[in-house]
Amino acid sequence: MILIYPPAAKICEPPGGVAYLSGALKNHGIKCTVIDANLDALLWLGYSHSQSDNLDNIKCRTWTKRAFSHFKRNLSDLKDPCLYTNMERYRQKVFEVNRAIGSFLPERFRISLADYHDSLLAPVKTRDLISSFENFIENHFYGYFEDFLLKKIVISLKDGSQKKNDGDAGDYIGISLCYLSQALTGFALAGWIKSKFPGKKIIMGGGLITSWMSFPDWKNPFDSIIDIMVKGQGEKTLLEISGQKMEKREKFLPDFDFASWDSYLSPGRILPYRASTGCYWNKCRFCPERAEKSLYSSKKAGDVLDDLTDLNRRYHPHTVHFLDNSLSYSLLKAISKRKMPFVWYGFARFMKELANPDFAKALYSSGCRMLKLGLESGDQDVLDYMHKGTDLAMVSDVLSSLKKAGIATYVYLLFGTLRETEESAEKTLVYVADHSHEISFINTAIFNLPRFSEDAEALETDRFYEGDLSLYLNFTHPYGWNRKDIRHFLSKKFKKNPMIAHAIKDVPPFFTSNHAVFTITAMRPIK
Repeated sequence: MILIYPPAAKICEPPGGVAYLSGALKNHGIKCTVIDANLDALLWLGYSHSQSDNLDNIKCRTWTKRAFSHFKRNLSDLKDPCLYTNMERYRQKVFEVNRAIGSFLPERFRISLADYHDSLLAPVKTRDLISSFENFIENHFYGYFEDFLLKKIVISLKDGSQKKNDGDAGDYIGISLCYLSQALTGFALAGWIKSKFPGKKIIMGGGLITSWMSFPDWKNPFDSIIDIMVKGQGEKTLLEISGQKMEKREKFLPDFDFASWDSYLSPGRILPYRASTGCYWNKCRFCPERAEKSLYSSKKAGDVLDDLTDLNRRYHPHTVHFLDNSLSYSLLKAISKRKMPFVWYGFARFMKELANPDFAKALYSSGCRMLKLGLESGDQDVLDYMHKGTDLAMVSDVLSSLKKAGIATYVYLLFGTLRETEESAEKTLVYVADHSHEISFINTAIFNLPRFSEDAEALETDRFYEGDLSLYLNFTHPYGWNRKDIRHFLSKKFKKNPMIAHAIKDVPPFFTSNHAVFTITAMRPIK
C-alpha cells in the first residue's frame, strides 16, 4: 500500500498521521510505502525557481533575486540551531525561503510555506474539488507529479510486486488530507493517480475528511471519484482492506522510516507523537471537535513511556511534539518522573497541578521546554460561558509556576466569542499585559462559529466561506461585537500594547509553535 501526504503544509517535521497508518500496517506484516509529497513538492518548487538559468534576465526586485540565489543556503541555515538565537536573522531567512517558493507563479495561484490558494477554485466547494480531480493538469504541482512523484510510485509498485502478496493492499493508494490547504492538491493528486494508474483505488482520509464526514447531513458527494473515504483513525479500515483485523487496544509504534530527516526545516529531528485522540475535557462550547462529537481515547501512561523509549532508540529525536489536543495530568505526572533524552512540548489545559512549583520543575527536568495553553479570554464571565473550566486566579498561578521552572508558554487567545463584548476584550488586554512577563508567545484568533455547534441554531447566520463544505458560519454577534471591530481592536490596540507586542512579534512566521520551541532550546546541543 502507498500512503501520500500532499502539499501544502509546514515542512518542519514528518507527518504523524501517515506514520501511525504505516506502523499499523507493518505491525501486521503488510508492506507500506509513505511518501511525504508535501516536503518534496515545496522544495521542488523552491529549487525549480532558484536554479533557473535566466535569473539574471528576470525582472524582479533585488530581494527576490537574493531569495533565489540564497535558497540553498537559507535551507541549510534553518537547520542550524544558532540561527534561532537571532530572531531578526531567522525571520529574514524564513521570508526569503517563502519568497523563493511563492514567486513567479501564475496569477491564479498563491503558494507559501503553509498555504495553497487557487483564485478559481475553493477547497470548500464540492464542485471545485471534483473539478480539481478532473482537471489535475491545471494544479500548480502537476509538474512535481510528473517529474518526481511518478518515479517514486513506480519504484514502490515494482518493489511491492516482488514481495509477499498482501491481499488486496497493493491495489490501493491512500491520500491524507489534514488541512484545507491540502484539499485542492489532494484531489488533483487523486485524479492524476487515476489517470496514470487506472487499476488503483483511492482511499482518502485525515483530519479534514473526518470533519466533513462528521456533518450530521453528510452524504458523500465524491463516491464517483474517490473509492473509500475514511472518518477518524484509519488504521482499522486499512487493515480490513488488507484482510487483517485490528485487535482492541492493539499496540504498535508510528513508523517514521520514510522520513528524510535532514530535509525538514528544523535544527533537529522533531518526532510527532500522539498519546490520545479527542479531548478529555470536551466541554468547551466553541470547540469544533465537540460539534463533531469526537470521542476521547488515550493510551496508558506506561505504554506511552515505552513507546517513547523505543522511538528514541530508533530515531534519536531532538524534540518530541505531542499531537494531543490536551495532555492529561496522569500522563504529565508519569513523564515528570523520567528524565527524557529529548526535549518535548505539547498542548495542555490550565490545570491546578501546573501551579505547583515542584511539579513544574519536575516537568522541566523531564525535558519539557514549552506548553501550549488555551487561555482564550481574560474575562472570567466569558470563560464560564464557554465552559472552559478554568479560573483566572489559577491561570495566574500556573503562568508564574511555569515561568519560574523555565518552561515557555505559548498562549492562545480567542476574540469575538458569543459572550464577549468590547469591554470583555479590554479585560483580556489588561490581564495579558499584567502577565506579559510570564507569557512567551501569544497567538490571537477571531472566533469562527462551528457549523453544527449547539449555538448555531439560536443565531442569525450565513456561510463563512461560500461553499457546501465550509466548517464554519458567519453570525450576527448578540452584542454587536463584529469582526471588523475586533480586527480594529487587535491591530490598533491589543497588538500595539508595549507589554504585549514582544510575545506576538516573537512568534516565528509560518512555522509558529513548531519553531517557537527551538528559540527556547536553541543552545541545547542537537543530536
